[in-house]
Amino acid sequence: MVFKWIGLVALGLALASCSGEGFTSHTRQFSGVWLYEFEGSTFVEGATEIPTERPAAEEMDWLEWADWPDLENLMEKRLGNGDCYTVQPFLVTFVGRRTHHPFGGAGHLGLWRSTVTVQRPISAKRLGPSFCYDRLRPKSMGWTPPDGINVPKWRC
Repeated sequence: MVFKWIGLVALGLALASCSGEGFTSHTRQFSGVWLYEFEGSTFVEGATEIPTERPAAEEMDWLEWADWPDLENLMEKRLGNGDCYTVQPFLVTFVGRRTHHPFGGAGHLGLWRSTVTVQRPISAKRLGPSFCYDRLRPKSMGWTPPDGINVPKWRC
């Protein structure tokens, strides 16, 4: 009998995660780095610089926004050249809400842990040119290649 109830609770939780619903927090101010790319919209809350390694989607937030003209003016229209999908880095501040998805389900293919939805934009600043995480980054980005390694062209 106990196993029957445990099974029903587990089934209920599994079905709830499929609904796309989550637990929404209160409205507050957010600040951090937004990494915009093809099929990706990763928000790294509290960051002020571009992460040196690609953040894992399941540990980050998906940033969702509807109307932010100042940000749209900073964005490049092209997101890749076939070699890679470029990442466009921005420092953003806004008022919004976070919706936690305890079983995953945020963003493209449900890979992100939560969605942060912009309700009122405050500021947006581009942090540098577009780049690719799958290529070595130059010294100007705070990375020094090991001896004997030539740094390839990194801007797509």
